[in-house]
Amino acid sequence: MRTVRRSQSLMDRLPDPVREFLSRRAAELTGLGLLGLIVLVALALASWSVDDPSLNNATNGAVRNWLGRPGAMVADLLMQLIGLGVIAVLFPPMIWALRLIRFHLFDRGALKLGLWVIGVAAAAAVASALPATPRWPLPTGMGGVIGDGLLFGTRNIAGIAGGAVSSLVGFVYAGVAILAVTAAAGFGFVHDEDPALDDEDDGLSDGEERRDDEPGIAVILIGWLAHGAMALRGAILRRLPHPPEPAVDAGPMPGQPGRIRREPQFGDGRSPRAPAPEFRPEPLPGSRQAEVDEEPPFDIDDAQDLRDLNAPRVAAPKPAPKPGKRIQREAQPSLLDREAFELPPLTYLAEPKKTPANTVSTDALEQNATLLEGVLEDFGVRGEITQVRPGPVVTLYELEPAPGTKSSRVISLADDIARS
Repeated sequence: MRTVRRSQSLMDRLPDPVREFLSRRAAELTGLGLLGLIVLVALALASWSVDDPSLNNATNGAVRNWLGRPGAMVADLLMQLIGLGVIAVLFPPMIWALRLIRFHLFDRGALKLGLWVIGVAAAAAVASALPATPRWPLPTGMGGVIGDGLLFGTRNIAGIAGGAVSSLVGFVYAGVAILAVTAAAGFGFVHDEDPALDDEDDGLSDGEERRDDEPGIAVILIGWLAHGAMALRGAILRRLPHPPEPAVDAGPMPGQPGRIRREPQFGDGRSPRAPAPEFRPEPLPGSRQAEVDEEPPFDIDDAQDLRDLNAPRVAAPKPAPKPGKRIQREAQPSLLDREAFELPPLTYLAEPKKTPANTVSTDALEQNATLLEGVLEDFGVRGEITQVRPGPVVTLYELEPAPGTKSSRVISLADDIARS
């Protein structure tokens, strides 16, 4: 019978204590190497100069970078791409290196790397949202090429030109950067458990366990950002003009009679003996007694409102004046003798020229009132023309402006409305 032998690596053949010792030392060496690389990149960035030779600058001058030409090239590449977002580049890997050295653990690597990339890009966008100082030597913003692309691309997609709403994009990227960088570093979420620390966790006091149950930094930052966003949204909405809301009548709708709610009765399950039903004769047809409402159906205010609603908007023209008594007396002179002096007759005066009658119809006046309301609405003035008083020369339109509309605004638009 043929036996199948599995190939074992050298680590599988070693005893468990030796294997654990080697894995811990490998994690420590990896952490030390990563920490050393971070220190080198930090030194290169600290001594970065725009005049050093790099991929974007060909010069024969002396290299000012502390790490020479390689350090100048790496620093210039990072500054050109992400600008001041390099702070987010160094922070999470430094935490990873320290955790590898101390706890020999680096779990959920793919998730942390993805959050790290997102946090770096968002931090670059936040840096681009900051105003560039005159001492900034690069032609791009303070967030580099990636930061400018993300910031202006988001503004163009959202259709935001500027102002307070435009700054909201920077706040959103700031929140994304803080959450992504802290999550990539391992803060604010469920802590990784190290098998070597199980014995120490058993000896924790109640106070330390309660501190572990408290919300992390990321949860607190989410609350801060949500509160700030809601406060900014409230401030923007308060500055925007709002149309007046119609009054809502809380009374019952017509055709829906009100119903009286009967309260439920609770007992112990043993209901007493029900009394005998009382006999009542059925009323004859036509003998139903109507319910009497003590309150009057209308009051003086309601009658005044109904009178105003039923009144026509166009007022009738004033009637012609009646002839005076003196004209009537002189039209039929007296036959009796009078005194020596008498007033001259009114026939010496010329009759006034007859003015043309009011030829404008009521429909035309209504149409003019509607047209005037439309012109006022075009100028941003809302209201209703309640009365039209036609005259021989001037027609008076009475405007009732909407709540919140100042009369001075209508008066200042008199010339513009006349031209329209």
